[in-house]
Amino acid sequence: MNLKNTTSVIALLVGAAMAMPALAAGAAGGSATQLEELIVTAEKRAENVQKTPMSITAVSGASLVKDRVLTLEDLGHNLTGISFTANSPQANEINIRGVVNTRLTSPTADQSVSTFVDDVYVSRSGNLNSAFYDVSRIEVVRGPQGVLLGKNVAGGAVNIISNAPSFDPSGRVTLSLGNYDLRQSQGYLTGALTDTLAGRLSFQTINHSGYAKDLLHNTDLENLNSVQVRAQLLYKPANSDLRATLNVDYAKDSNDGVNRVGIKSPTLPAGPNIWSGTRSLIAALRPGGLSIRESFPVWPQFQGDIAPTPQGARHETYDVIAKIEKDVTPNIRFTSITGYRDNRAFTLYDQTGLGPTNGFNLTGAQLASVGSSLLFAEPVNFVEQVHQFSEEVRLTSTDTSSRFDWIVGAYYLKSKVHQFNRFWGESLVLPTLSGESHWDDYGHNQDLAAFAQIGYKITDNLKLEVGARYTTDKKGGTQQGIIVATGDKFHPADTAPLTPLTANFITPYGASWSKLTPQAILRWTPTDDMMIYGTVSEGFKGGGFQNDASKAVAAATAYNPETVTNYEAGYKAEFLDHTVRWNTAAFYMKYKQLQVQQTLASCLCNVISNAPGATIKGVETDLQYAPNAWFHAWASGSYVHGRYDTFVFNGVDNSGHLMQRTPEWQAAVGAEVTTDAGSWKDALVGRLSYRWQGKMPWAPENTSWEKAYGTLDGRITLTGPGKGWSVSIFGKNLTDQVYRTNIIVFFNDEMSSFAAPRTFGMEVSAPF
Repeated sequence: MNLKNTTSVIALLVGAAMAMPALAAGAAGGSATQLEELIVTAEKRAENVQKTPMSITAVSGASLVKDRVLTLEDLGHNLTGISFTANSPQANEINIRGVVNTRLTSPTADQSVSTFVDDVYVSRSGNLNSAFYDVSRIEVVRGPQGVLLGKNVAGGAVNIISNAPSFDPSGRVTLSLGNYDLRQSQGYLTGALTDTLAGRLSFQTINHSGYAKDLLHNTDLENLNSVQVRAQLLYKPANSDLRATLNVDYAKDSNDGVNRVGIKSPTLPAGPNIWSGTRSLIAALRPGGLSIRESFPVWPQFQGDIAPTPQGARHETYDVIAKIEKDVTPNIRFTSITGYRDNRAFTLYDQTGLGPTNGFNLTGAQLASVGSSLLFAEPVNFVEQVHQFSEEVRLTSTDTSSRFDWIVGAYYLKSKVHQFNRFWGESLVLPTLSGESHWDDYGHNQDLAAFAQIGYKITDNLKLEVGARYTTDKKGGTQQGIIVATGDKFHPADTAPLTPLTANFITPYGASWSKLTPQAILRWTPTDDMMIYGTVSEGFKGGGFQNDASKAVAAATAYNPETVTNYEAGYKAEFLDHTVRWNTAAFYMKYKQLQVQQTLASCLCNVISNAPGATIKGVETDLQYAPNAWFHAWASGSYVHGRYDTFVFNGVDNSGHLMQRTPEWQAAVGAEVTTDAGSWKDALVGRLSYRWQGKMPWAPENTSWEKAYGTLDGRITLTGPGKGWSVSIFGKNLTDQVYRTNIIVFFNDEMSSFAAPRTFGMEVSAPF
């Protein structure tokens, strides 16, 4: 599809939308809608999502609970136009419209798709591993947002909004039990503390056993122990427009590591299958064979330690958010949002899940028979500490009678990231895969921005909004590479340092980038039930520096910022007496200098480079139908066609290839039915949803693919009289579909991580 064809599609969509008012006018009058009405703040004003001129999906807290969406991964597997992959417990990778920050975890790396919590930017991709709880809504914004969203956003954003304190007292506690020894508790209590002060206390704990097994150490993998607490205060004096809130959030979680399985690639040329071949030998020796939920991760014994370090991940985070809103004049509101986040993380995982030390005394002849003579293990350990401070101030017009409205503001972000990484390897053959290397990296990042937007109602139904943001990113630090040990127990005389480090070094690095990102939006509301919009916008993400560099010059060499220009048209409509809602957007995006990180199998090293250009185009649509109080159905779909224009990396020409980790097609359908249970009116609710994702390439080479798959989720809830207590049974991935959340190609094997298997359980909830 070229630009001309895309323009034709946009014109067709707009033409269809323009025909809808007649359909709406022909319906019966009134407002009998059962469709959920959601207010969003993505444009820094409280506005009905149906009136917001952007592609945005708002998911209410109630829907999150019904679909058991607890994490970013769950969210990515529940919606269309968004997907989720994860290289490690330290790196969440959210993909919107083909834009994903794949494995960019250096202290200076930004996210292409950004995450916000209560309007405060979360700078690190691994800083948000704890589960959602007591959430009012989640706003998923698609496409670049270079003006108002907070931090300049290149690919899109996920904003998680907590439930606010209330002066009306209420509380609830919920307990869940399920397979894999699931034990979950959550609850909240809110109410007035004084005439002007309200509070809210929320908590959640989650514990479950592993979805996989470490057979070498008889230990669970992919288990979870998590605790989260949030305390909030709301100050709202009587007869005053002042509103001040303070949120203090604490989260701590741990697990025993990830499950990595080497699978023979069905698409790569024939060659040595080091790990899948070894697994086949082990499977033949074990009664019952070897499943994809079983692996043999190596625990490294680092230099100076008296015992090996177990695989695992631990995160501890607290954040403080203060928000003040006050009218400084009758028609101008001042807003201040201050955020501080502190995060400590420890991650250790074996990249291959199987090494020479595996509990089986396989001979050289056996290994050679399946092409496994090069068998090696390289566990990696990341220890990270982050301090982040941000401040945003805004002045917003509030005169609704004026044809003009405007917003002006400024933004400041400062973060300090200390990352200490340890690589440890043992190999049967290659000396560069034996030994121990360390990297000590202190990075500091500063973001300064000023932004403004003005809107003008050309007519009562036609409005033009133009805005711009000027951003300056400054990044710097010092990285040290340390050769700690060479050789291993198999080859103690090796002198080559463990890859990717080639020599000891210590070097400073630093650079800054600036960019003006404009935006223009034209919205037309021919009726109260219809909004049509067109937008041209630009997003920007600063450059950065390579972590775990091979030498000083690599550590001090910056990769470039990326920019994206987005052309988008869409409509949002309700008709047939507000029982049908249909939203659609078509887009065409041009990317420049897209940041891509890839793993070179020859050295097991990650390299960040810039793809000079990429073109992304597609359509997203969402349809809901709620003819009465007892039935609600929905369907959504997306088509995203993203290709690299020109991109040559390490001698491989990826020009014209599909963009990595981007499924072209996604679809989701679901329905909820409410009925009576005996004399209890509307007491029984059944909900079923299905999401399908088409095949996608894992890397720019387009040589390894994830096949298409679908997942089915369900829930049945019985609520007692008076809408008090409730009992639910739930199931996720009911068909036990096997699909992967990450692969990295090593030689001819695909090192694979798998999504959770079928899970189910029971939940009891009661107010107090």
